[in-house]
Amino acid sequence: MRRGLLVVLVTCVLFNSIYSKGFETRCKLVRELVRVGLSHHLFLGQWVCLIEKVSNRDTRALTVSYYGKKSYGLYQIPGKWCREGKKGGECNIACELLLDDDIRDDTECAVTIFHREGFQYWTMWTKRCKNDNHITNEIYKCPDLISQRSMESPDRTLMPHSEALRVKRRLSRKGMERSRLYSYYGLPWLA
Repeated sequence: MRRGLLVVLVTCVLFNSIYSKGFETRCKLVRELVRVGLSHHLFLGQWVCLIEKVSNRDTRALTVSYYGKKSYGLYQIPGKWCREGKKGGECNIACELLLDDDIRDDTECAVTIFHREGFQYWTMWTKRCKNDNHITNEIYKCPDLISQRSMESPDRTLMPHSEALRVKRRLSRKGMERSRLYSYYGLPWLA
């Protein structure tokens, strides 16, 4: 019985590692995030850090807590944001869609969570990414971002002004302490 269980477990692990889409490098992940519409100005380094810490860049990551609560996909989105078997939850998406290789819907849901709750919603971000700009510094060495940054004006490399104003409005509606948040993310020119 134990031997059969071991064979099934090893087969599942091998199947998952062969057929899951993991991003082998940060630069490949960055390229895909930008391709699906996540602006490289909108805290991209923080998103990459979050993804690395919660799912190890694996699109098929599924975590089940001791209490049976599930978190899905690249961003480890909790079950309250989706519904198993059909569309639903706060993001109006089927949980199974968060486990496929198309990360567009995963990213949309994660951005929705971010706009409502901020990065601190993910405890792993708070523990492992907050106050750490190492990954942000590393991703801007990726060839795709180097070429984009060289075409921008030096005083607006973080975020276009119109996008920054939208973020500022959303955050002020949320009631967050603006000056602390803006300085934390290197946006003193918004305060």
